Amino acid sequence: MSSAISHRETKTLPSIETTPINNFRGPNGELCVVSIGWHVDGEAGVIATDAKATHHVAALSEGAYGVSTAIPRILEMHRALEIPSSFFIPGYVADLHPDAVEAVVNAEHEVAHHGYMHENCFYLSESEQQDVFQKGIQSLQHITGKAPVGWSAPGWGVTPETLKLLCEFGMIYDASLMEYDNPYWVTTESGPLVELPISMILDDWEIFGASPVAGGGINATAETAFQIWKEEFDGMRRFGGFFSPTFHPNLMGRPGRLNMLYRLFEYMRSFDDVWWATCEDVARYVQATTSPPAHANTATGTRL
Repeated sequence: MSSAISHRETKTLPSIETTPINNFRGPNGELCVVSIGWHVDGEAGVIATDAKATHHVAALSEGAYGVSTAIPRILEMHRALEIPSSFFIPGYVADLHPDAVEAVVNAEHEVAHHGYMHENCFYLSESEQQDVFQKGIQSLQHITGKAPVGWSAPGWGVTPETLKLLCEFGMIYDASLMEYDNPYWVTTESGPLVELPISMILDDWEIFGASPVAGGGINATAETAFQIWKEEFDGMRRFGGFFSPTFHPNLMGRPGRLNMLYRLFEYMRSFDDVWWATCEDVARYVQATTSPPAHANTATGTRL
């Protein structure tokens, strides 16, 4: 284990254990690690909000905008700025838009798990969650040829059973919890997981969230988001942290907001003390340079 990285005492939360990593650094000593997370909710996000929305053409078209219109220009931005990213895609969206998933793979970005119909696992039984994981994984694997190794929770709905199932389905990381600024370990009944923390302050829905079925309204300009995210990035360069924004293509793929993202990323890329990586790359780095708590069980293996 790297001498620059050490564990603090394991802390117990309801039904799970979390173990932070002290002095976390990137491969070249970087204090700040950046992983861009795109949540491609598409039509699944609409239907998960209201089951009757299968006939709500306007709402479905807004979800489809994020895939059909936004993803091509998002991929072009990542190509132009040489930024890796992770795309969390519900299986239903992958089934509807296999070409978009293939475009993400061809651009050498990560495709990760995001449920099947963007289900909130907080409201599901363990057996229902099993079905969601299996369907979503199979849809992605059918297109990409590879089982996803990571997951981010739709609606941030996570139970202890969710985390246990992630291990049993062969996942190596979760990107849904928020206890620490840097990656940390979560111990489940079925083994350890790398936790890649998210933050509500870096979630675009909190600023721009609006939908014909979910409601909400545009309550900020792109400049407001730029200032919030720039300040958080600057803070993480000073204090250390895992900067992993949650972006939705149907929100951030709008011309004005994507124009702002170009400006934000160009600013962030101007510093050479930042490690840019996919979530999978960060999780594998954590596995290679740190160890889970000694009492963590070995994962029982995939259910597929």
